Amino acid sequence: MATPRRLRRTLLGTLLALLPLLAGPVPALAQDLRLTLGGGADPAAGSALDGKAAVAIEGARVGATRVDLTLGYDGAAQLDLALQANDTFGPLGNVIGEGSLSIRTDGSARGALGARGVLGPVALGVRALAFGASAERFDPWAAVSPSRPELGGPGWGVALDASGRPSRALIVEVRPQLYGVTAGTAWRADARLRWLRAIGPHELSLRLAGYLAPTGRADAAVGIGFTYRRRGAPDLDGALYLGDSPAGLRPGITLTLAQPLGPIDASLDLAAEPYRLDVAPYRAHLELSTALGPGTAGLEAGAAAGTAGAKALLGVSYALPVSLDGP
Repeated sequence: MATPRRLRRTLLGTLLALLPLLAGPVPALAQDLRLTLGGGADPAAGSALDGKAAVAIEGARVGATRVDLTLGYDGAAQLDLALQANDTFGPLGNVIGEGSLSIRTDGSARGALGARGVLGPVALGVRALAFGASAERFDPWAAVSPSRPELGGPGWGVALDASGRPSRALIVEVRPQLYGVTAGTAWRADARLRWLRAIGPHELSLRLAGYLAPTGRADAAVGIGFTYRRRGAPDLDGALYLGDSPAGLRPGITLTLAQPLGPIDASLDLAAEPYRLDVAPYRAHLELSTALGPGTAGLEAGAAAGTAGAKALLGVSYALPVSLDGP
């Protein structure tokens, strides 16, 4: 297992290697200047709001590479760099490569590299990451996201993503993940069998998920999902689960919806999965955005609760289109 100091040196070296990409000519392309302000609190513990402010340039182009750069502060300064580029690679054809790096002045760092492409009838993706602290140290909104198990740090991870279409009506998706931390290794996987146009234009799916913690505790769930296709509007997605964990058999439900409300675009993610051990079992995340002046204003609210406690989050943002003119 790499030490935190060695991890920071490795990630810093990666950042220094990427910086020359930013030194080249920058064409005059549209990008967003985003300002955010937010914070989180633990209502049960009565903790004060922990604030965070950030400024970001999103969607800048350096040659064929998209670059996002963010500078934030929440008691320690944090620099985030994200790169994305397309290229052709043998039998995979067009490949999308992605990389990200976060460095904080409190000594924490994380980085990730990934690629996505198509090999014959199968779409493939792979992502490797290393982290010196919990995901919430770098992004408070990780508390309401199921994208990565909460394992603390330092550690590493590898995630695979594959999907194929055995017939015109069926799509199979599998996502195995492996993580390593000081306490041991953790495994997580989920799979979906999607039945397209099962009921008119709408979709049914069989969903499986499982997690094995470094301590040996595990959970598993099976669910039935329904995706409601709407013409000219975002899809609505929901699922009912039955999950098993050391606490016994428990039902679960997830719901994802997006809906324009006049001039406001709204999206909501809800989850009640009391059997889950990898993330907070109860999560809610609301996002609102609307045009305001020359830019877009946003409001974000979230909450998460589990055996580790509860957390509430609130944030506001303003994104302004800008143009960077190169020499």
